[in-house]
Amino acid sequence: MLDSAALDNAPHLPRRNWASIVLVLFVQAMNSFSDNFVKMLLIALSIIIAKDSWVGRHMELWLGAIFSLPYMIFAPLAGYWSDRFSKRKVIVWMQVMQIICFVWLALALWMKRVPGSLEICLVGFFVLAVQAAILSPAKMGIMKELAGSRRLGRVSGWLQVTMLAGILGGMWAGGIWYGTEYEKTGDAWMSALWPLIIISIMGIFELVGAICIQSTPSHTEVHWRKGMALEHFESLKIVFRRRSIRLAALGVTYFWFISNALSFILVTLTKELHPDTGHGDGPMELAKVAGILGIGVISGSIFASHVSRNRIELGLIPLGGFGLVAGLLWSGLATLGSSWMYAGIIFTGAAGGCFMVPLYAFAQDKAEKHEKARIHAGMNLMDCLGTLVAVGIVGLMKWMELTASTQFLLLAIPTFAAAVYIMRLLPQDLVRFLMLAAVRFTYKVKPVHMERIPATGGVLLLPNHVSYVDALIVGSASRRPVRFVMWDALYHLWWLKWLMRLIGTVPISATRAKDAIRAVATALKEGEIVCLFPEGQITRHGMVNELLKGFELMARQGDAQVVPVYLDGLYGSIFSFQGGKFFTKRPKHLRYPVEVHFGEALGARAATTEVMRHAMLALSSEAFLKRKSWSHAEADTVAFANALRLAEIEWHHAGDVFLSLEPEGSIIHRTVKALTQVMPGTKFIDHGPEAHPTHIVAFCTRSTLGKLTGQERLVFCLDSDLTPLPQTTALRGYIDADTGILLSTEVPNPPMPANDKDEQLGRKPNTLGRLLPGFAIESTSDGVRISGLLPNDGRSISLPAVKMDEQGFLVRQ
Repeated sequence: MLDSAALDNAPHLPRRNWASIVLVLFVQAMNSFSDNFVKMLLIALSIIIAKDSWVGRHMELWLGAIFSLPYMIFAPLAGYWSDRFSKRKVIVWMQVMQIICFVWLALALWMKRVPGSLEICLVGFFVLAVQAAILSPAKMGIMKELAGSRRLGRVSGWLQVTMLAGILGGMWAGGIWYGTEYEKTGDAWMSALWPLIIISIMGIFELVGAICIQSTPSHTEVHWRKGMALEHFESLKIVFRRRSIRLAALGVTYFWFISNALSFILVTLTKELHPDTGHGDGPMELAKVAGILGIGVISGSIFASHVSRNRIELGLIPLGGFGLVAGLLWSGLATLGSSWMYAGIIFTGAAGGCFMVPLYAFAQDKAEKHEKARIHAGMNLMDCLGTLVAVGIVGLMKWMELTASTQFLLLAIPTFAAAVYIMRLLPQDLVRFLMLAAVRFTYKVKPVHMERIPATGGVLLLPNHVSYVDALIVGSASRRPVRFVMWDALYHLWWLKWLMRLIGTVPISATRAKDAIRAVATALKEGEIVCLFPEGQITRHGMVNELLKGFELMARQGDAQVVPVYLDGLYGSIFSFQGGKFFTKRPKHLRYPVEVHFGEALGARAATTEVMRHAMLALSSEAFLKRKSWSHAEADTVAFANALRLAEIEWHHAGDVFLSLEPEGSIIHRTVKALTQVMPGTKFIDHGPEAHPTHIVAFCTRSTLGKLTGQERLVFCLDSDLTPLPQTTALRGYIDADTGILLSTEVPNPPMPANDKDEQLGRKPNTLGRLLPGFAIESTSDGVRISGLLPNDGRSISLPAVKMDEQGFLVRQ
């Protein structure tokens, strides 16, 4: 058998290993199914014969306590056996032990009304719980021996899913089968005996499956140590030593307290709905309500796992807490047996799943590698204690003869207190989660190369600035929480300040540069991720503006890594300046697609304004060349690329008519025709402008400037001549003569707010215009080299004696 390192280096697992993994999954799923099937049989039996036995009247509480005790008592012994002996042998032994337990239980049921029959069943169930406690570390540990470390996460997920499926299936099948048998026979004891005999026979198949698992080594070097029996209690010290892990563990314990308390209350609920024990409706009802509670928990867990797939969403925890409160009140206030009551139970389970998943993930994430196993053991012990507390509290409420509805409502009181406490601990995470949830509902954000964000330490993110929601878009794409920089004039608005403080915004002043640098550097030194928009303003022409140098000092003083970021596809949303206005545009999509591209992290001293601008443009090229819109390019890819880039910048109006003054077949003529493909609502003409005197946008070269009538709204003069354009109102652009690619163009100077000192130039004398979006550029010894021309095209264009200035214009040197 290959060791873990060899399995990790192997491109594929051996077939024998895969077969063994499947067998382990089968065995543990069937084991969980059988245990919970038997548990439900005993509870169902107790519902029918409750009046005959004091044990039967509280069977669910006895079983809950009994199933938890072995995990507390025998956990160290179970871990020792799994470490000392072959895990495959331990699994086989436990399957034998399970069959023996089933035989014991069958004999107790066969004796029927012999005094102490139910008590004998409880003894057998205790041994069954001991079997489950010993099996648990063996089935978890053997997965690493069969799959290796690299594939362990995937197979562990399969292990959890199949276990949950087995638990739910066993609970549902046990209640339904017992109820059906009782309806036919009217014999409470025999209705449990025959299903148990069938399950015992199925146990033989589990045993055969266990025997067929690949042999695993034993470890004779592992010895029992003095004090090992109490070692898992020592794990509690590790859990409680760190505040973050302690709080997470207490939260998980509360979940198991609520979960078990609900399962106990459901038995009381079933007895209230079906007080007549002469029929099998009661057991079948119990199977149904337990099943829908479990479906709710699984649904909530899947939802929380999906939401937290990129990072741990702690904001789900207080939401899940308040969801539990709402679900308990919903279930308690709804009419007994109504559809609304069942809906409330499902909602309660789903809220519990949302509550639990991020807590488990957070505790594991914060634990050091050498402490993970002991923290897991300590949390398991706390979970068992939570179950015992649930037994005591529900037992007290039953002794007080409270109805199930009242018990639901009473549980809502401590749950509300816990939810409020959690909200006070995590206000920032809650608000951030709600804000990002609103963003994800409105935008379909796709992070690209998220792994490039350093996992630890101070990081300065530098994105291009496209819209008023850029900060939230970046925040939703990052695994780690992101703090944002905001001008203090906005930060101190009375209606906004509380929210900005809550989400950790860093205020800076435009008039106190040193204070601004110091504030950001301090956050970076504390290991935070800070998002700063180096342009200092939202683009009003669709292209990247000049980068301000302040971030260089911030990164150096904060000793932070710097990550360039490019937001692609956001220009055109209602919060961008496309069309010459913010906010008042109609949304184009319900979930507007946006990509957030992260670049390679750079050291603080290497991250200059020039380097960052080039890195941003390289990311823009990567994003541009991967767009789905290329599927519409048809045969003329060059013309389509020119049109797609022109559509990215701010110059066109609704209803524009495009006029080509160049002959058919020329690159300008083809580009103008392609514009109508990528810009809906526009028209193309290749004749005079008389029919549309107010909406004409003409495209020409120097040689055809004389054909203009003066009625055109806008004129682009695009050619391959590097010399300056004669003084004219036409907007200058440059097309590479060899490739036909449009590299740059001017646009009208965008309107700026009154008294705004910032400047965004769309055109500049004696230049070739601004470099269009979607190109990468690098400086060379005699000029610049431009790449990223077309998809799957490695060519580049060299422009000697040309440089790109700070504002993005191509300037003749």
